[in-house]
Amino acid sequence: MSVPPRAHSRDAGPRALGRALEVLESLARRRDGATLSALSQRLGSPKSSLLYLLRPMTRLGYLVRNPDGRYRLGPAAFTLAMAALSNRELPELARPFLEDLAAKSGETALLATMAADAPAAVYIDKVESQSPIRYGALIGERRPLYCSAIGKLLLAYLEPARRQEYLRTTRLKAFTPQTPVTRPTLRRMLEEIRSTGLSVSVDEIAEGAAGIAAPVFDRHGLVTAGLVLGATSQRVLAEQPRLAALLTDRAHELSRVMGFGGEFPG
Repeated sequence: MSVPPRAHSRDAGPRALGRALEVLESLARRRDGATLSALSQRLGSPKSSLLYLLRPMTRLGYLVRNPDGRYRLGPAAFTLAMAALSNRELPELARPFLEDLAAKSGETALLATMAADAPAAVYIDKVESQSPIRYGALIGERRPLYCSAIGKLLLAYLEPARRQEYLRTTRLKAFTPQTPVTRPTLRRMLEEIRSTGLSVSVDEIAEGAAGIAAPVFDRHGLVTAGLVLGATSQRVLAEQPRLAALLTDRAHELSRVMGFGGEFPG
């Protein structure tokens, strides 16, 4: 029995939409793009049917067709992706990276940003270590900018005028013998952090406690947060290269998710 024409029309829209999404997903996984023939083979769809979709998608900017015939994702696709990301909260995006960091390092992994109401770092999410002796911090807890791994990281990447104002006006109180309390020393630390993309604090706030922090960049190249590994001073000093490599890898991956397309420091 033949299908009424209206039923054909009713089914064609969802099928075309599904196939268009398959095209986008396929090209998103291939940085070098794909030809019409390759897409046809990969998706199991006739070239004529695909071409019917590719033309309007290209016209609308969701795809671009290179001179060599390869299709790639276009600017409209990236704009849509960034709009979707902007509607998700940073902790939601960062959570899988924190969980992976904590699992692979065995230490407490934290996410922190600059506090909105004061020059201080504030923890906004964490995944605690399972070790009986572990770094403890509460969500919402703050750290000084001049003597903590995350604080120095955020201070290093702060807008220069605001950074100079902080250094000029802030009293550098000593919490331990290791707290940096002279401005020349702190400035040298901040320069090194900007150069390496890594901030380390050992015994600066409390003896026996240490942290390593790495920056998270957004699509504008601004540091909007930092990933932190907190541990005992002994473990950080013994395993700093391994922990630093894990941390920077996850921070780079999260930065890419945030839309950062530039070069990383270090």
